[in-house]
Amino acid sequence: MAPPSEPRESGATDLAIGVITGGSAAAVDSVVKIVRDGMAAHFGGLTADVIHVDGTLTDDRAGQVEEIGEGLRLVHARPSSPLPPGDDGSGWSEGLRTVLGLARERGARGLVMLNGEIISMTPEWIRCLGEPVLSEGRGFVLPVYQRGRYEGTLTQLFVVPLLRALFGHQLWYPIADEFACSGEAADFLLAQDVWTTDIARQGLEFWLPVAMCGQAFPVVQSVLGPRAVSSQRPPAPLGPTVGRVAGALFAIAERHETAWLDVRGSEPVPVFGVPPGPASGTTARAAPIDPERMLVGFRQGVRDLLPIWERILAPDDLGDMLALSEYPSSEFRMGDRLWARVVYDFLLAYRARVMYRSHITQSLAPLYLGRVASLVLETRLRPDAAVAQSM
Repeated sequence: MAPPSEPRESGATDLAIGVITGGSAAAVDSVVKIVRDGMAAHFGGLTADVIHVDGTLTDDRAGQVEEIGEGLRLVHARPSSPLPPGDDGSGWSEGLRTVLGLARERGARGLVMLNGEIISMTPEWIRCLGEPVLSEGRGFVLPVYQRGRYEGTLTQLFVVPLLRALFGHQLWYPIADEFACSGEAADFLLAQDVWTTDIARQGLEFWLPVAMCGQAFPVVQSVLGPRAVSSQRPPAPLGPTVGRVAGALFAIAERHETAWLDVRGSEPVPVFGVPPGPASGTTARAAPIDPERMLVGFRQGVRDLLPIWERILAPDDLGDMLALSEYPSSEFRMGDRLWARVVYDFLLAYRARVMYRSHITQSLAPLYLGRVASLVLETRLRPDAAVAQSM
């Protein structure tokens, strides 16, 4: 339980809770209910401002402040800078910058960022994210989620191992879609020159943990439970998705090169709560995985992208891929070591600019398909715990 609030300046708040939307009133209503219940259950006597940022708000709506409970306010705002043409109003990086700025203007001691599209969020999340900041003096809090079988393969097979290998921090989920931070950490983030870069537009959620783990702010992880997102938005095509994620991670590696060149091994990051075991069976959150279909995509990539891969992959790694393309599915195995070498080949090619960087990053997608297919073929008869260990 958080301690009683200390005297504050008039209008100041203990906790700011940010939510960024693109015209969805239902998402705001859901977050408000969760905040109201979470504050009442876990932070009695403290105040909170829900800061709602939406680029589609009308002039009369932007700037409104509503009383939503005792010590609770809902603040509506538009992003502090114009969104690019064609943006649906949800522009996350500029929205986050606005939330951070408004939180500091209101004197918030801590900030919790939530995603209004998550349907598994509970009032307990307010405690799990907010308490390490308000009660334990932590600077930055990342979530730990419970995953289902083969859920989040791009994160678990690419994002987690690459960032761990480069920067040496053992993070369960190094993506700050949801997070909490102290007021001082918010000031630090606002002062960085990242906000107008491609990293901010395409991969700010990956950059935030990297930036914070390299500073003096104590970073922790907090167990939240399962993460289920509303299915109203259709999934993005795989090629552009892999390209965006790879481009963001490689750009972050380039920006922070001096931080990882001498890193050897990795260090654990404290976890609040008991890390969850894998959810039993295939969950509704995880899209069905067909390894045979993925192998078709991998082999098509070998045929279509060979001239590109010849400029990216080391000769031995390219030879291994050509050989794998001839294997039947019963014998197809792309192991961890080969996959790691491939990822580093792509990172080095990106750094050396051997061709347009977008061509490099998007051409990784068929190889990723091969890695996922290999994982499924190798583990589909194993129990859930063994699958989680393999990921």
